[in-house]
Amino acid sequence: MKKKCRTICIVLFAFLLLPYIVTVLINGKSIDGNGDNSPFYVKVQVGDMEKKVLWDEYLTGVVAKEIQPDYHEEMLKVQTIITRTNLYRKIEEKKDVVFSGEYMTRGDMEKLWGKDNGRKIYKKLKKAVSDTEGKAILYKGKPASASFHQLSNGKTRNGNEVLGGENYPYLKTKDCPKDIENKWQLQTLELSYEEVKEYCQPFLAAVDKKEAEKPFTKEDFEIKQTDTAGYVTKVRIGKHIYAGEEFRNALELPSSCFSFQESNGMLKITTKGVGHGIGLSQHTANEMAKEGKTYEEILQYFFEGTEIREVAEILLNIE
Repeated sequence: MKKKCRTICIVLFAFLLLPYIVTVLINGKSIDGNGDNSPFYVKVQVGDMEKKVLWDEYLTGVVAKEIQPDYHEEMLKVQTIITRTNLYRKIEEKKDVVFSGEYMTRGDMEKLWGKDNGRKIYKKLKKAVSDTEGKAILYKGKPASASFHQLSNGKTRNGNEVLGGENYPYLKTKDCPKDIENKWQLQTLELSYEEVKEYCQPFLAAVDKKEAEKPFTKEDFEIKQTDTAGYVTKVRIGKHIYAGEEFRNALELPSSCFSFQESNGMLKITTKGVGHGIGLSQHTANEMAKEGKTYEEILQYFFEGTEIREVAEILLNIE
């Protein structure tokens, strides 16, 4: 009788294990489980090498690159969901995606923030990953474009206006009054006109020799167009019009919300905010977290019309 019961138990166990065995045979051991803590591996390009990294370690390491170490616990959950959403988008777009090596290991965190602090931050990030396991921001059932920046100029930008088309209705303009109070809200840069010309040279339109030799003055710089949030979309340099983002990138400005003044024969550029201004403002989100807002409430404020749902099955698309 005991032998018969043992046989029945073995058969039942084998039957329950069959789906797992089939999955492993088809996909390999790196594809197993239903969340961030399961043994999934992703391909990561590190220098000239491509290596496999555990999914949850890679996710944790990318979040570490995107946060300030003193962020509120709820803000860490917010950033984790944003980061996971953007990584999910890449997986859906390309099954054999090779991710960037821009992430931090636990050792990197300990080197940057000190051994004790690095260890604490690592544990906090791992907890944020665990507490939000598999959750992403979805729009019409697909991972949304979860844009974020450090600090707005006081309000975020309209996604459809900036990115074009009608695919980003959830990236609405949102007021962020506390961003204005941040110490990094206003920053200034003073450069000689010759320095500005040198920085802009890679994208300046071809001009005749006479015009090229003419030195720049304040009159050669003019804001021609801004979006509804006040970010520069078109700037005139000399006789030609360029994208505001081109100018920002060339001079490595904190933001594309900027203005021109003249100061002692130099060009003074004043910027507002830090980052592109689209999507979630990390500073405002962190302040909301400190006031008691949950990660769901914060994400719904900045990504209105989306849903936060667990979709860990996207990891099954990894090849």
